[in-house]
Amino acid sequence: MDKKASRLPSWAMWAMMVVLMVLTIHVVIESAVQLYFANQSGAWKYLSEFREKARQAGLSLSQYGQKVGLDPYLGWCREEARQHEPPPTVAKSGTVLFVGDSVTAGHDVRAGEEDYPSLLAAQWGKRGVKVVNLAARGYGVDQMWLKLLLQAGGYHPDAIVFAYIPHDLIRPGNDFNFGLPKPRFHFTGPHTALTLAEEIGEYHRHYDAARSGFHLSGWFAGHYWDNKEYYAPALATDYFDRLYRHIGEGLAQISQEWKIPVIVVKLTNFRQFSGSAPLILLAASGLVNPKHLDKADVRYLDMDDCVPAKAKARGLELEKEFAHHPSPPGHRLLAECLGDFMEPIVLNRLNGSTVKDSPKPAEN
Repeated sequence: MDKKASRLPSWAMWAMMVVLMVLTIHVVIESAVQLYFANQSGAWKYLSEFREKARQAGLSLSQYGQKVGLDPYLGWCREEARQHEPPPTVAKSGTVLFVGDSVTAGHDVRAGEEDYPSLLAAQWGKRGVKVVNLAARGYGVDQMWLKLLLQAGGYHPDAIVFAYIPHDLIRPGNDFNFGLPKPRFHFTGPHTALTLAEEIGEYHRHYDAARSGFHLSGWFAGHYWDNKEYYAPALATDYFDRLYRHIGEGLAQISQEWKIPVIVVKLTNFRQFSGSAPLILLAASGLVNPKHLDKADVRYLDMDDCVPAKAKARGLELEKEFAHHPSPPGHRLLAECLGDFMEPIVLNRLNGSTVKDSPKPAEN
């Protein structure tokens, strides 16, 4: 046999080399992801914790998801509304409703006693004001808005407090948090769409299939690409600008239709993220400046304009009291600042008095 005839064409040899090189690269990357990266990632950490809790409860992933209250429109939602009624000897004058994340929910303090909504409820209750707290751990401004939209009407509020920390501004860019799927807003041209939270069992099945099929690196690549706004917020300011304005229009519509004030509050917090500064500015503008809704009453309060001065006057270390979740003294400062701000806007109105120089809605 002619040796030349038995040789592969040069292009075939090159093709084989390219295929082998690609396979080698894939094996190296996939092995690194399987053996190290996946186990170190927050996604797998929370997924593993969820699996273990389901196993301990003797339930399937879907059954355990139902138990913890996963909802396609909200994500996790089983935290009950905390309601503070006025004393029975005081006539009810109105209801103030809070929505927010773990800070407003009172994590790391005695929830229902030391958190700032509870402190305000203790003060306002003497004047007949009921306080309802719908805050839930881990919520971003998107889930806060959806919860407000779905649940607030049942409490007939006379005022709404929409409170967030800076980290809540990027959470809408992710469809996954704490090992749990969450809903996600998308914008295409002039259209707004809401992708509902994926069923938890299905989410785990996709992950398991990728891991057993040796293409987990592809799963992670897809996850990061689908949630690129969360992982690279500095490159997604257009997305967040549209989102904040979308929520702001909704808050203004509630204010106008229900004839109530809405107070948008940026809470003092030192948990910052890369690219936070422009998003803080976009939120301060987008959440409180509705278009074509002149009768809406949406106000903005930046706690950093009040809390630091009060902390200094009391000899408190600001970074210590607000390092992650506020300490009890930190909550007292938040309650004092918000109470002062809301006095002329809400409380005097509920108690039948008027104030000539009440704060006006924020302007561009």
